[in-house]
Amino acid sequence: MHNDDSAQVHILEMLTLFWLFFMTAAFLITINVPDEPSISLDAEMHFAGEDAINLGLATASEDGTYDSKLAELLAAGNEDDACEMVQNYLASGLETNCWLAKDSGTSQPYGEVANPGSRTVTAHGLVAVDDHLWTISLDIWERGS
Repeated sequence: MHNDDSAQVHILEMLTLFWLFFMTAAFLITINVPDEPSISLDAEMHFAGEDAINLGLATASEDGTYDSKLAELLAAGNEDDACEMVQNYLASGLETNCWLAKDSGTSQPYGEVANPGSRTVTAHGLVAVDDHLWTISLDIWERGS
């Protein structure tokens, strides 16, 4: 019988490859991948924002000239009051920043302005007032986050 060095090298190569694949699999199994944030929470915040805007549109105006209290406040130039009214309609446990834009103008923050403590969800609404179209946007996040 004669010694075959190439067979021994081939066996060592196979053992090394097996060990490499095994350790790679063990490494991948132990990686902690965080779960995606729940989309149900995003939808809940989005619907809460839409509800707040819709409540502002459903509140009757004081003088009866406009379709809603929100439209009346925007027509009078009371942007801060309009945003604060909508912010007060937001569900408990949520915070928001209110942004308004008139016609095709740039959105500006009005009402109570705060720094979000976590990621935000944005809800939008349109309000027709006289010959102008207002865009109202609410950046919503969870209180205390």
